[in-house]
Amino acid sequence: MTVQLSEILASLGELVVGVRGTPDRIITGAAALDRVATDQLTFARATGDALTDAIAKAPGAVILCSAIADEAASPPEGVTLVEVTNPRLAFIRALQRFFPPARPGAGVHPSAVVETGARIDPSASVGAHCYIGPEVVIGAGSILYPNVAIYCPTRIGANVTIHGGVVIGAAGFGYERNQSGALESFPHIGGVIIEDDAEIGSNTCIDRAALTDTVIKRGAKIDNLCHIAHNVQIGEDAAVIALSMVAGSCKIGDRAWLAPGAMVLNKVDIGVDATVGFGALVVKPVGDGETVMGVPAVDQARFRATQNALKKLVAENG
Repeated sequence: MTVQLSEILASLGELVVGVRGTPDRIITGAAALDRVATDQLTFARATGDALTDAIAKAPGAVILCSAIADEAASPPEGVTLVEVTNPRLAFIRALQRFFPPARPGAGVHPSAVVETGARIDPSASVGAHCYIGPEVVIGAGSILYPNVAIYCPTRIGANVTIHGGVVIGAAGFGYERNQSGALESFPHIGGVIIEDDAEIGSNTCIDRAALTDTVIKRGAKIDNLCHIAHNVQIGEDAAVIALSMVAGSCKIGDRAWLAPGAMVLNKVDIGVDATVGFGALVVKPVGDGETVMGVPAVDQARFRATQNALKKLVAENG
């Protein structure tokens, strides 16, 4: 596909601050900064000398960048610099509109198993070897890649993407010891709700609730190899990154960020816009906008102070 740069700029709207170099040109594709070819679109987060170096390595490219250094006021011949408020976001939007990745077509693959009573929107895509249980609902434009298992009762909204190997709606881990010490299973009769525009990464498991619903809210993104236990609520536009585990009955706030390997103890809530650091173990609630780190997780200022104190202690005692 080819597209006029002017059309791309128009689509980016208020993100565009200005253009230096030739604005009247045709764009043939998009690529990473270190691999970009002539007449391709790329982006650079660098500024100053680093941006100047990047420009030198991308002859003939169109580069979305932030504040343009004075020395880049007249870019090399063939290079066009587009100053934008957020280069990565601008690049994402350009890709989504003009150079999107291939998407599977609508329909159910012949090898998929769809139980009686399931409802799949005609515009949805169900890949090879998927299992769709009875009473499952899959909304318009949603995509299930191969080997996804959706148990009853799960409701999936519109434009949800579920990658290969995901299991949604299996019973959560709930047992009670009886008089003889044996574990008796708590029957799970709740469901799972995946709201519009959510995305679930490969080999992630989301358990059904015991009595109510496990809820993944609109726009939430869950990475590969995560575990979301029964009764959990993941807020709108929240991000749960690879290898994270959210134990039962937790509430993760809107736009919260759980870094890779984070673990949240059952019934512990994470606030709106909160951040949980790499490998952190959260054992108490995290407030709105707070950042916690470490095992057990503490406020980042306290974590850094503790680390500095430990380093000083080791240095003093050799």
